[in-house]
Amino acid sequence: MTHSLDLAQLKLRQAAIEIRYDNAYTLWDRAGRIWSRASSEWSNLKMIEAAPNITKFILNDRMELQVKLDRAHLIDLKASSSLKEFIEIAEIFVDIVAISLDISRFTRLGFRLTYYKNFPDKASAANVLLACKKLVVPEGKHFNIQGKVLLPRYSLLWEGESTAIQVTFAAQDRKIELDISPGIEELESVHMEKHEIVYDIDYYTLNHISKGQLNVKDWIEQTYHLIKRDSRVFMGV
Repeated sequence: MTHSLDLAQLKLRQAAIEIRYDNAYTLWDRAGRIWSRASSEWSNLKMIEAAPNITKFILNDRMELQVKLDRAHLIDLKASSSLKEFIEIAEIFVDIVAISLDISRFTRLGFRLTYYKNFPDKASAANVLLACKKLVVPEGKHFNIQGKVLLPRYSLLWEGESTAIQVTFAAQDRKIELDISPGIEELESVHMEKHEIVYDIDYYTLNHISKGQLNVKDWIEQTYHLIKRDSRVFMGV
């Protein structure tokens, strides 16, 4: 029985793009301009947080858009594997932020994907990850414990001259707690624990990039291609 994993066996949970830039003090005067322009593009924006150094909105109960003094991000909390809608919104959002804040260069670009696969228990998740042969696990009794490995985690930073990628491959437990106020009979509280393997890939640039050099759609698509092509190396396939 084989326990090897590849990317096709995992489900995409989240996709994110982050842009960083030198402190944009114009944010204090132009936050309203950013979200006015965003509202003209997307009508279903809901404000989550508004403070001098940070503004955060949710789009379609799914996309988190945030702007801070030195960075901005878009997170698709229910990403689809095509990334079609994510890319379309990312193009517009990055352009709105850059134009509104007079950003001429980015100090860092980041693209992050989070995949997962559920298992019936934590031992099953741990065994599948260990079978990928990326961790050396001692056998026998240690610290007076004849035990077994649970929740193993494998992480590394792969860095080149202009780009880098942080890869994390981990078995983990995820608790879901939802308490309903007393007296509400129509709903029930939710308490559950998920056992899963998570594959997290954070790809980012190390050098400055001028605004004119960046084509958001092309950059995401090219990076996504690299992730799908080379993830097998980090997953032991």
